[in-house]
Order: sequence, then C-alpha cells, then structure tokens
Amino acid sequence: MKNAQFSDLSGKVAVVTGANGGIGRATAGALAAQGVRVVVTDIQAPDTLPENAEFRKLDVTDVNALRDLADDVAVRHGSLDIWVNNAGMLNRRASLELELDDWLKTIAINLQGSFFGAQAAARTMAKQGSGSIINLSSYAGIKARPNCADYASAKAGVAHLTQCLALEWGHLGIRVNAVAPGFIDTPMSSWMHGDPATYQAYLAKIPAGRLGQPQDIANTVLYLSSDVSSYVTGHVIATDGGASKS
Repeated sequence: MKNAQFSDLSGKVAVVTGANGGIGRATAGALAAQGVRVVVTDIQAPDTLPENAEFRKLDVTDVNALRDLADDVAVRHGSLDIWVNNAGMLNRRASLELELDDWLKTIAINLQGSFFGAQAAARTMAKQGSGSIINLSSYAGIKARPNCADYASAKAGVAHLTQCLALEWGHLGIRVNAVAPGFIDTPMSSWMHGDPATYQAYLAKIPAGRLGQPQDIANTVLYLSSDVSSYVTGHVIATDGGASKS
C-alpha cells in the first residue's frame, strides 16, 4: 500500500547501487512500492527483484560504467530522478594491520564510487533541471570507531562530499543529501552477534534500545527522494537510534 506522504514518487526513475545487500534491497523495494521505476545494481544479481524493477550489473569503481549507466537509464526511461549511492564495504581490521590494498579498495568503493556515481547522475539531472541524489554515509563517519579506520574515513568523506555537491549543484535543481545509518541488522553487522557480551555492549550505546532495520534506512531515503523534502539539501541525516549522540 502506498503511503500518501510519498505519492509524488509515482512514475519517477531511480538507480540504487549495491542493491543486493540488506539496506540496498530494502531501499529498492520501498521505492518500487511507491511506483518508482527502479534500476538495481550490484556486482551480482539478486535472487529476486521488486515489481517494477530491473537489474544491471555494475562495479561502482568503474567510472565509465557509472557514466554509461546514467546515460542509458535516462535515454531508455526518459528521466533519471533519484540516484542512491548505497554500494559499500566494511573491512574490520586493526589500523596497525591495514595494508595499502585494503585501504584503496575501501576508499574506491565507499568514497570514489559515491562521488563518480553522483557526478554521473548529476550530468543527466542538470539537463532536466531536477533530481535527488542520496549518499550512504555512516555512524562511523560521524563518531570515531576502532578497527575500521579506512571505512570510517571514507564515510566521513561521503558526509563532507554531500555538503560540497549540494552547494555546487543546488542552482541546477539537484538536491544532494546523505543518510548515516547506525547499527543496522544486516549481514555487514553480523560480527556483533558472535559474542553476547559484545552485542549487549553495542546495544547499550543505542538510546532507542534496538538495532535498526534496513527498512528504517529505506524510509529515510524515501523522504529524501520525495518532494516532501524539496527544501532539504546538503544534510546528513543520522538514522541511528541516537547512537551518534550517546
């Protein structure tokens, strides 16, 4: 059932990168449920697709592939209204053990992919005079965490990148915002469940008293995608149950 709050999304066209993961899958499904034509991308096809969605294989570290995808979607569907830079990876490793290849790969997927994905989308959106770009930052990009210096640095970069692009592209009719998920119950956070004491310690840091669900992030993306947020740009919305404030 459509939520009337987001009824303005019907007929829009969206790209969601990294849509084979928990947050990406929930986001693609939420957009499709609102009548959006969703192009889901990842390096591997998902087992199932939401109704009104199609899959395109994409490596977000391939700049030319990002540009080709944005151009092709706009030509085939007549517009490109929403672009969600969701693709990401977390490499949990102590900083003293972090190697150059680890660092470069994490930065390439999380930060480089977000910039060139946004750029590819914006080049099309500028021609039509409208569009919403939503980047995925992280709680780790707001508040320091151990054993993920590469990931945290990349996500902090995504947060600042969001503000820079919003300043540059606002006059083109393009809004750029970010969502910063906290501890979300996805495979990426499975490490938390290995030890009950560790899990409870992290849970105690969340004022809301629970892990977030992928749908919590998808709901924030829906808001930033819709005309309800038409005067919102350059913001990083922490969807983390208050964890970044604790």
